[in-house]
Amino acid sequence: MYELFVLGKLMHRPMHGYLLQSIINRAVGPFRRLGWGTLYPLLRKLEQSGSIAVHAGNSSDSRRTKRYRTTPHGRARFFQLMRARSDADADYRDLFRVKLSNFEHIGKEDQHFILREYRAFLVGIVTHSKAMSGEVLSAKGLAETERPYVLEAIDHQGHLAECEVAWVDRLAKKLGAIHGQKIEKSATRRASVARKHHSGSARRSSKSR
Repeated sequence: MYELFVLGKLMHRPMHGYLLQSIINRAVGPFRRLGWGTLYPLLRKLEQSGSIAVHAGNSSDSRRTKRYRTTPHGRARFFQLMRARSDADADYRDLFRVKLSNFEHIGKEDQHFILREYRAFLVGIVTHSKAMSGEVLSAKGLAETERPYVLEAIDHQGHLAECEVAWVDRLAKKLGAIHGQKIEKSATRRASVARKHHSGSARRSSKSR
């Protein structure tokens, strides 16, 4: 997840480690922190693999701050990570958010693949929650005072996933509309250029006659 995040941010412009750490920690939320003990080994690993390159700051920078940038290999690695199938584990939601924040770099087909994959993950949670509710209702070893709260906990999990499914469906529809508008505008521009070209050709032909 952090490898993808770093490569995605460096797709925009070179950055130094402090800025990368600041952006990542704002993105992952208030309850998780990426420390130097994790970030700098990751940056060294990416540099050793050829995914990023390092250059010192300019001569006016007294600290000669190192700045990191992606290489062609790093860009290829970024797209590989974006298109890779994801394991449905505890960090999947965080990984999805990282992928979503990088949607500007990938095409429509890859965007919808990521959304479909995440939607399937959410539907799995909903299905599991319903099955668990049935098991809790019929469980004989569960205290009757405990049962309603266990059911509420399961319902909470399923309800959150159902809300996310609806959100994913809205986003997929919105992205389709956005891309449709881009295609329509592009077609309109092409038609306008063609009309101007045709008009210009017609005028030149008339003058020649």
